[in-house]
Amino acid sequence: MIDLKPYFDAVNATEAEVQRIASEIDALFCLETEEDKAKAIARQPELEEAQRKHEEAVKLYENMQKTNRPNDVAKNFVPVSSTSPDPTEGTQPTVIKRAEYDQMSLVDRARFIRSGGTVED
Repeated sequence: MIDLKPYFDAVNATEAEVQRIASEIDALFCLETEEDKAKAIARQPELEEAQRKHEEAVKLYENMQKTNRPNDVAKNFVPVSSTSPDPTEGTQPTVIKRAEYDQMSLVDRARFIRSGGTVED
């Protein structure tokens, strides 16, 4: 299995860089002077480049995630058996004697009664 942590860390780092640049642009733009607004607009290519790097990091992380997943074909494989299932396997009698019932544990008694079993004397 591939360790995805370095790829996830790269996604987080590029996202932090995008947020840092966007915050700096916002701070410049909020100063409301024409010179500061011009500086903010001039930093737009820097923001676009950081966003592009972030998108690439996300894409790489998602591709590595897909590579790391188990094979769906193997998961859906059901081996074919040539033997017939035993119809009595997993079934229980619907009526039992009191002596058999008394020998059962409390859990088994509850299962027996819930499954529709009855006790006869």
